[in-house]
Amino acid sequence: MGYVIYFSVIAVIAVIGILLYNYNKKTYTVCVEAVITNCDVRIKRDDSSSHESNKIYYYTCEYYYEGQQYIYKYTQSGSFQYSFAIGQRIDIYIDPNKPDKAILDHSSDKVGLIVLLSILGALTLAGIAILVLAKIYSKIGLV
Repeated sequence: MGYVIYFSVIAVIAVIGILLYNYNKKTYTVCVEAVITNCDVRIKRDDSSSHESNKIYYYTCEYYYEGQQYIYKYTQSGSFQYSFAIGQRIDIYIDPNKPDKAILDHSSDKVGLIVLLSILGALTLAGIAILVLAKIYSKIGLV
C-alpha cells in the first residue's frame, strides 16, 4: 500500500510541475525586439578553468512596449548558452499584463521542465529500487 501512495505522490508532483510550466509559458505571449546593451562575463568562483561552461554571462537588454522603455536582465551559464554581441537585436517574450517581466524565448524555458522531469525520474528509480530490495528482503530475510 505504501508503494501506491509513493507513486501517487510522484504523479501529483509531476502534474503540478507540468501545469506550472505551461502556465508560465502561456503568460509570455507578446514577442518584442530587444537590443543587447551590455554583457559582463565572469568565471564561476572556486574554478580556475576558463572553460566555456564555467563562465557566467550577465546580459542587459532594452526593449519598448507600448511606447515605454524596459530593461531585461538575463543570466546564463553552463551548457545552455546563447552567444550575443552588444548591439545585437533579439526577440524576447513579455507578459502583456506585466511588460517588465520577460523571458528570452520559450525554448530556454524548457530547462526548468528538464530539471523537474529529471528529479521525478530519480525519485521513480529510487522507488523502484526500494520495491525490488523489499521483495528480495521478504524472500531471503535477514542474513
